[in-house]
Amino acid sequence: MFSTVRLPRLGLIGLATTLRQAGLDARVWCQSFGEVPAAELLASDLVGISVTTSTSPEAYRLARLLRHRGVRVVLGGPHVTFLPEEGLAVTDLVLRGEADETFPALVRCLLSGDDHRATPGLSYREGNRVVHNPLPPPVDLERLPPPDLGVLAGADRLNLYPVITSRGCPHGCTFCAVTALFGRRYRFRRAGQVVDELEAHRRRRVFFYDDNFTASPARTREMLELMLARRTVPRAWMAQLRVEAARDRELLRLMARTNCRLVHVGFESINPKTLRALQKGQAVEDIRHCIRALHEHGIAVHGMFMLGSDDDTVQTVDDTATFALEEGIDTAQFLVLTPIPGTRLFTDLERQGRILTRDWARYDGHHVVHRPARMAPEELQLAVIRAFSSFYGLLPIIQDLLAGRLSTAGYKLAGSHILRRWLAHHPDPAGAVMDRQARSYRLEGLLDRTALRRLAGDLRTSLGLGYRSVDVHLAGLELRSEGMFRRLVRFLDGLAARPGVSVRVIGVSGRLDEIIAGTLRNLPRFDCVGPG
Repeated sequence: MFSTVRLPRLGLIGLATTLRQAGLDARVWCQSFGEVPAAELLASDLVGISVTTSTSPEAYRLARLLRHRGVRVVLGGPHVTFLPEEGLAVTDLVLRGEADETFPALVRCLLSGDDHRATPGLSYREGNRVVHNPLPPPVDLERLPPPDLGVLAGADRLNLYPVITSRGCPHGCTFCAVTALFGRRYRFRRAGQVVDELEAHRRRRVFFYDDNFTASPARTREMLELMLARRTVPRAWMAQLRVEAARDRELLRLMARTNCRLVHVGFESINPKTLRALQKGQAVEDIRHCIRALHEHGIAVHGMFMLGSDDDTVQTVDDTATFALEEGIDTAQFLVLTPIPGTRLFTDLERQGRILTRDWARYDGHHVVHRPARMAPEELQLAVIRAFSSFYGLLPIIQDLLAGRLSTAGYKLAGSHILRRWLAHHPDPAGAVMDRQARSYRLEGLLDRTALRRLAGDLRTSLGLGYRSVDVHLAGLELRSEGMFRRLVRFLDGLAARPGVSVRVIGVSGRLDEIIAGTLRNLPRFDCVGPG
């Protein structure tokens, strides 16, 4: 459902804001908004790439390509914070932890020629040795400027305005990396700072990015009351929260008065054993009460569930979809429990030998990447798809339309379309859990129309058989025309744009490298590897 809105992560935008205030030319591109201009990146003195687990393969491809072209790259973000050696395989600098202050400091050192190796949180190689500097202390959010969305290419296409007011979490959920990344102490921006930021956006739709917007109910009430007093109420706003927020009636009244229209709630499971194992600190009755209380105040509910814990069965997954429909949840996501690096869940499953793959592109919550305890991986994969199909089916959409819930029906219709599109790219959903090796093809001799058609057919067949990684070796390739090679590159780039697909072109050098650089308007989404 998140793919129905355009929402950039704010980390790079905040860094670029700070750099611009220091007089530097800093810009941000978000690939989900459109093509990233190759010329801009290749002309940059420094490129920073934010890396989450599911986006890390693409981040590494970009980093390798830029380093191959002589552009300096810094990787940051949660994935390389927990797996910095992996990042150092594709670039020379990895910045771990919160980079709000350390990245500008690193940039100043690189510009001045000063020794940058003492930067807190920096990981780098010194000969054959990898050095990991101590992490920086938690950032004081009140010292940071509000992110300037003007640094983001395509910001005019945003259909929600993103705002973040806090970091950290005192809870110890086993599947969540927030505590490991930001610590167990909540840190807040002052209510006045937040309302100042909202001043220019009072008639826009706002999404509060906080992992738990109501972590401190008193502080949230203060902020909402100030929004009312200063008449900076957004046209509509959304946020993420936990079920206990629904016990605070005054908080719910303020949320409704300030135009809260939808909240995303981490219900996670309706299996009491699973809730205890995940250390959620809530019961199924709390979930029911939360849904009822929010609906009583006119606030829609997006329920977030995770399926596949050790106490879950196929029946648990089916019951969860039924529960979501019976309780009147407006929209829902049924995600596979995913062991993200940095979490206790990842550590436990890796120690038990139950992680099926390290193909990070599959760590998106839609692919089974671990071996469940009480069902086969394929059973879990199919059950989760069945849950989506049930909730976003034609009958629930019709029922919402007949009841006058037009907005909810619209969201479910969008969810149905997204599911069909996902299934079109995964014709064998049960095969999505297979960790197949890359299929390799070697191009030799003359590249003409016949050879290109044959290769295209073979590559499509490979993807249809479940291979998600394809290597194309350019061994002794002869070009009748450069145009034919450009057609090959565009075809491969189209394949690599498909969800979960990785394409490597091996043996790129000389004129072939130049053609690739000149063919695409954006940086290739496939990997270009030189002969060495």
